[in-house]
Amino acid sequence: MSAVKLSVIRSRLKTAIENISGGGLKESPLPFQAFGRTPNAIGHKSFSIGILGSNSTDDRQKPNIGTLTQTDIQIQMSFRLKPLAQNEDVDNAMDLENDIIIAVCNRTDTNLYQNLHFKFVSCSRVLVDSGEYILSSINFESLHYLPLQ
Repeated sequence: MSAVKLSVIRSRLKTAIENISGGGLKESPLPFQAFGRTPNAIGHKSFSIGILGSNSTDDRQKPNIGTLTQTDIQIQMSFRLKPLAQNEDVDNAMDLENDIIIAVCNRTDTNLYQNLHFKFVSCSRVLVDSGEYILSSINFESLHYLPLQ
């Protein structure tokens, strides 16, 4: 297993999510830390990928191989709720969450899974203050070697 930079992991996830058939998902131009902070920071079916933290395992750290690392990843997605069909749109948002989970856990995606492993951890959702959007947070763990040189 070759070492993989964190920026490469984020880029591969972006491609996998944008390639969801019929998903219509588009990455937010704002960084993960700004996504959902203000109403103008989100849009219908927009998402952001956060590389939250990385921890080296007890495995040996070799400069030519890297360090075996577990990285926490969160994907946030926004979905607009129509005023007269809010329950239906919540269901649609949860279906889209499931599509993201399927795309990230698709081990046949050789581009995404090249020297990486992903595990689904949890998902949750919250309604923004205006009630216009539901924000979904989908959490994964990734196991990979992090380069040391």
